[in-house]
Amino acid sequence: MSDDVSKKKTNPIPSSVVDLLISDIFHKNGVKETDIKGKLSDEQKKWIKDMVEDLSGQVDSLVNPADKKTEK
Repeated sequence: MSDDVSKKKTNPIPSSVVDLLISDIFHKNGVKETDIKGKLSDEQKKWIKDMVEDLSGQVDSLVNPADKKTEK
């Protein structure tokens, strides 16, 4: 498990990917970014960050399935 944590620390998600994900979520729900910028609570920011980290882990497992097989 510590390897997973270190991978996340060494390969941060590019901010452009985060921006795209958040913009897409807002657009699908009819929310304008300008209306909510600066109005997110700390809890909401943490929730979004956790969601992005989870999605990143899922993408990594899909992109690098051979790495997990060779480690076993």
